[in-house]
Amino acid sequence: MNHRPVPDSDHVSRYCKPSSCTEQHRPTGAAFQLRVTEKSLSVNWLEFLKLQSREEEIAEIRRILESKFQKIGAFGRIAILNVVDTRKHVLENTPDRRMLTTLHEPEASDPSHSGIYGLEAEDLLIGELIAERIEEIYPAREP
Repeated sequence: MNHRPVPDSDHVSRYCKPSSCTEQHRPTGAAFQLRVTEKSLSVNWLEFLKLQSREEEIAEIRRILESKFQKIGAFGRIAILNVVDTRKHVLENTPDRRMLTTLHEPEASDPSHSGIYGLEAEDLLIGELIAERIEEIYPAREP
């Protein structure tokens, strides 16, 4: 299936497990690393939801996460990234000038699902660089 790019000006969210966050609940680079079996980093395209506020978007992302995962950790977080800001930061700070691509990949139960491509499972530096560009952090469960 041909997936379209998420617009540069838009934002994506990433669920960050408690084990990939600091004691202060800030996501680390580990939250942005691929598992060996993954081809892309799973995210959600926020503007696709066409909601009126960030609070409404986060409420919808929480609903989606609850339907996909058996357990959402009490200290899990939702990290918000700007597409172009993240891509430029990685491009400018990797020795191989790595170019990330964010594509919309809707799923039946998750129409805003998207993937960030250009990472590999052993890309520790890229995970750290992505974590440096987090714009906002929210609890993954309703406070």
